[in-house]
Amino acid sequence: MKVNRAFLCVVLGALILSLAAIPSTAADPLVVWCETIKMETIAPLAAEWSKKTGVPVKVEPAGILETASKVQMAGPMGKGPDVFCSLSGTLGQLVITGTVAPIQTKFMDLSNFMDVGLNAATFGGKLYGVPYDISGVAMIYNKAIWPKPPATFDEVIEKSRELRRQGKFGILWPLETFYHSHAIMAGYGSYIFAETESWWDSDDIGLANEGAVKAVKLLKKLRTEGIIPVGTDYQVAPAKFSEGKAAAIIDGSWALPGIKQAGIDYGIAPIPKLDNGVYPAPFVSLKWWHVSSYSKQQENAAKLIAYLTTKDAMYKSFKAGEGIPPRHDVLEMPDVKAMPEVSGFGLQASYGIVVPELPEVNPVWVIMDSAIEIALRGDKTVEEALRDAVEIIKQDIAELK
Repeated sequence: MKVNRAFLCVVLGALILSLAAIPSTAADPLVVWCETIKMETIAPLAAEWSKKTGVPVKVEPAGILETASKVQMAGPMGKGPDVFCSLSGTLGQLVITGTVAPIQTKFMDLSNFMDVGLNAATFGGKLYGVPYDISGVAMIYNKAIWPKPPATFDEVIEKSRELRRQGKFGILWPLETFYHSHAIMAGYGSYIFAETESWWDSDDIGLANEGAVKAVKLLKKLRTEGIIPVGTDYQVAPAKFSEGKAAAIIDGSWALPGIKQAGIDYGIAPIPKLDNGVYPAPFVSLKWWHVSSYSKQQENAAKLIAYLTTKDAMYKSFKAGEGIPPRHDVLEMPDVKAMPEVSGFGLQASYGIVVPELPEVNPVWVIMDSAIEIALRGDKTVEEALRDAVEIIKQDIAELK
């Protein structure tokens, strides 16, 4: 049978064009939106994973402060990432809006991650983010005054009394600042909103409970005895420490450049245990990797996140100066453990708590700052100041709703 060559060419050409017109996701790259500071580590790691799996990956720099809102806008249009990063304060909104997908944890070993990082990203029994960075405050102490960090807060108070008689200070931090002082409150059982299995309950406020009262009475004792005098703020505390006039401060890594410049031989440790045997629990900030709910490659996205958060990968990130990894096995590595700014803040973070991922938390900060200040001045009793603050918070929340 004769075949018309011209006709055959036309048919083959049409077939090729029709096949080209069919959308294909097989060769589509897995798109990663990565915060700029981590590009040096993440891009090569993603390339390694791509070579091993045959899945193409495209890593793009992104500002972590804007990433959440950009994903919410770009995702529905099919222009967003498959994998992206976020930080504390945005995760709740991402879950509520359905922007993040539950992560398929069968592809990863999470046993070495800090509980605080996993628990904060777990809602309704599903994990929505894998943590890769953690930060917060801890106790920074002067080794010339305290060769070893104190074991208990009672020891801190006794040493502070002794140093005050010498014209120096024991421990300093901005007492009136809820962000700092809630570490003591949380150690005694206070909380902003009660945690439930699936979310937070903003109707259950624990800022005037028995533990909160006990904590603020301890703060008042520090003020009344002159251990932490009026006017001790963000500038005064680190300044006194850098001058060698304070044995310890509660502060974050941002205070270290001035301390190093002053030549202070310092160490970093968790805030010592309270008289109930519990460590104070400061607020910590976390960063997570997420799988976009708009991704058509969610399984590959989870596998890539697993690769980016292994012990070796997060150790590389640490060595590149990209933050503190929330993995116990990384923090226990000899060269990591030897660095006080990493091991100290990392250990303290493991005792920390996260701020509830709810918009109802916004009024809390100013109201509680004021309540603590009122209690310390003695304008009201501790019980009255905290009770009134909770009532105001409830009113503000009701207006938000």
